[in-house]
Formats: sequence, structure tokens, C-alpha cells
Amino acid sequence: MAENADNLPRRTLKYHQLRPGMTIQEITELSFSYATLDAETVRFLKANFKGASGVLIGDSGRETVPIAQVKELDQLEAIVDLPADLIIAKVALGLPESLYKRGFLEFKVTDSPDAPAAEEPEPEAPAIAVGSDEAKRAYQERLIQVKTFLETVNPALESRDRASNVIEEMMDRGRAGHFSSKGVESAIAEVTGQNLGSAMQAIAGLKNSDQTYAHCVDMSVILQGCYTDLLEQSGKKVDDLVGRLILVSGFMHDIGKSKLPKEIIDSTVAFAPDSKERIILRNHVTYGAQILSDMGMHKAAIDVAHYHHVKKDTSLLASYPDVPFDVVPSMVRFAAVVDVYQALIGRRSYKKNWVPGKAIDYILKRRNTEFDERMVDRFVASMGKYPVVSLVRLNTGDLAYVLMIAPKEHPERPVVSIIENAQGEMITHHEILDLMVEPDIYASEVVDHYEHYNETEDQAFRIFQSIDVS
Repeated sequence: MAENADNLPRRTLKYHQLRPGMTIQEITELSFSYATLDAETVRFLKANFKGASGVLIGDSGRETVPIAQVKELDQLEAIVDLPADLIIAKVALGLPESLYKRGFLEFKVTDSPDAPAAEEPEPEAPAIAVGSDEAKRAYQERLIQVKTFLETVNPALESRDRASNVIEEMMDRGRAGHFSSKGVESAIAEVTGQNLGSAMQAIAGLKNSDQTYAHCVDMSVILQGCYTDLLEQSGKKVDDLVGRLILVSGFMHDIGKSKLPKEIIDSTVAFAPDSKERIILRNHVTYGAQILSDMGMHKAAIDVAHYHHVKKDTSLLASYPDVPFDVVPSMVRFAAVVDVYQALIGRRSYKKNWVPGKAIDYILKRRNTEFDERMVDRFVASMGKYPVVSLVRLNTGDLAYVLMIAPKEHPERPVVSIIENAQGEMITHHEILDLMVEPDIYASEVVDHYEHYNETEDQAFRIFQSIDVS
């Protein structure tokens, strides 16, 4: 007589270890796309997981509800209690690949007595070879994308300035007791309507930013850009509703600072960690969550405002408010990485800003103390070893700006434009160089563009802005 599934031992396996004859009891790891459910995903879940339950991140932490009750914009962490008669619970040939494409990554399973043992994963398909015909064909598409990106740099700079002013005006009105998201919604419509997000994200790595207004704008476009990239890597697209929610969450994540004295948030000096001013600043997360709640904003935006300073190691002085890391939703954990990254690359009057590549290194060194390591890995995968606008030295000695990140298999081979030759002479006519099709050329190191081009405060940006490949 067959054993009851409840009496069989459960194992935790990755998707590639699933074998026919196994029964899925729980899906314990989902891709980032489930941090904010869209309408199509909700329909898929309700159609394919009837009788199962979902673990949601709610106001009081995790909450288990029937899948039939999940709704758009919920934050889903796991799927549990799968009925044994669900088609999707019975592992058959082809199912593991289908589950993976849907963003289901890790499972608790039981084995039938005749189920074959889980095996190690098969080697991944070989990456595109440097200099291959396939790399040359891919270059044509990348060339179009890069040219489009460069055409949006100037409009994006203007939009960034306007959006920063909107954030400042919103906080000034809030300081007087009048909170409204209308200006933010208009700024977001401009960013999305003109597809300026990628260029604004790049500008963040080259331009000064104050610690509040431009910081909110830069953080939001980086968050939205990385989130979109992560979803597209899993075969999904961000719908308009979710895209706007991500941008709103970033634009308004520091709205609680409107409750603080303006001389503190606009200060040009660094406050000591135990100073009175620093203690006052820590209150902005609680104020922000309350303000957004009173405005009727979505819970995802409230959570970003409330928890974006919570560290994985909550004993750290920089971790606040005093809550367990477990209550912090996945999207907020990702936003926390972006928030620190932007703070590093953004210039303040009291500190030197970091170039993007060095900021990535800083984040990586703290991937299991300050940050959720999975979110760090996803962030770095999206940004690349050499993020866009990084100044890199090629093995030829030339200096080049990165215009598109490299494939993950060849991180030293981004798309670049040389702006200074090995002899130190500035290049006046620029070309786009895809290092995937140039076997003998690769990026060898990051160069600090602020130190190298320091005649004026914005010389590095002006040089990047002058790149002309028409």
C-alpha cells in the first residue's frame, strides 16, 4: 500500500532537481516578480493553484491566505499547502522548466517510492563567444539601444531637475500640513511617457545630488530600472500600474523628512551617529509611513518609506526602526540596496561621492550583514560590474565611458565609447565599441571620473554629454 504523502519525508530542492514522480508540497522561493503581483499573475495563480494558500507580507508580517483571495499588488512570498490532486503539484517531464520560467525557484517535495533521485543540474548552455557571428548579430540591436539612450540624455537631465523641484515643493507644502502626490504623478508621467528612466538612471552616476530631493528622484529611477530588468530576465514585463507604483515608492520614500526642520535635512555638514540631529533624522521613516498611510497610498509605498533603513543585522546603529528583518518585504529589501547605492554615488557637500563601480564593490562587501544577499545579487546582476557611465581603462590604455553593461558571462566586455586615448589626448569624434565583438580589447579597471576630470565640478558629466556617435 502506498504511503500517505503526509508521512513521507520532505526535501527542499531547486527547480532543476525536480524529477517525475515527485509531489510538490510548497513553493518556497519565488522570483522578484512576485514582490508586487500584477493582474496577469493573479489570474494565473487562481487558475493553477486552486485549494492552495499563499504567504503574503502584510501589515503585521507574514499572513497565510487562500490563493483565491490574493489580489493585484499583493506581495507574495511563498505558495503552501498544495493539494495533492493539483496538476501543477505532480512533477512530470517538462514541468520544472515551465515552473522556472514562471519564477518558481525552490520547492519542498515528497518522493513516491519509485521516483528517481534528484540529480545535479545539467551544465548551462554555452554563453555567446567573444568575436563570434552571434555576438556580431547581437551588436546591431545593442547599437540601436545605445543610440536611443544617448538621444535621451539631455531631455532626461531637464526632467530630473524638474522632478527634484517637485519633491522639494511637495515637502515644503507638507511641512505646512498640505500633502499631495499630484506633482509626483505628473513627474512620473513625464519620465514614463518619454522613456527617460534609463538616461536618468545613468545621470545619477555623474551628477551631484542633494541628500533628499534629487536623491529621491535618482533612487526611484534606479529602483524602477533594476526592477524592470529583473522581471524581463524572467520573461515578464512590468505593467503600467506596477511601474508607476515602483516610481511613486521611490519618489516618496523620504517624505517623512518633511516633518523635520529644513535646516537639518538641507544641512551641509555631516552629523555624528549619536548626535541630536541624527536621532531626529531617524524619525523620518515613522513619519513617512504615517503620512503615506493618511494619504491612502498603497502598502508597498508605505513599506518602502517605513523600512528602507532596516538592516539584515538589526543590531547595527544604522538599522531603524526597531523591527525584525523578517517583517521587511522583498521589494523593500531591494529598495534598501538601491537607497544606499544612490547615497554613495550622490555627491554631498560634506562628502566625496563614489563612482558606480566602487559603490557596487561596497554593496557586495555588505551583502550578508546590511543587506539580503539575494537582493544584492539581483541588483548587481542588473547594474553590471561596470555600470553605465562608469569610466573604465581598457587594456589598450584608452579611457572609455560605459554605454551598456556587459553580458553576465563576460563582465569585462561592455559597450563603450573611447573619450581619451592612451596618450591622454581627448577624442573629438566618438565611436561605439562593443567589446563582445573585439576579442583583443576589454575593460581592465574602473577609473574615478571625478578625480580624473576635476577642472570643474561637472566636467565628467559634460564630457559624457558631449559623446556624439551620429
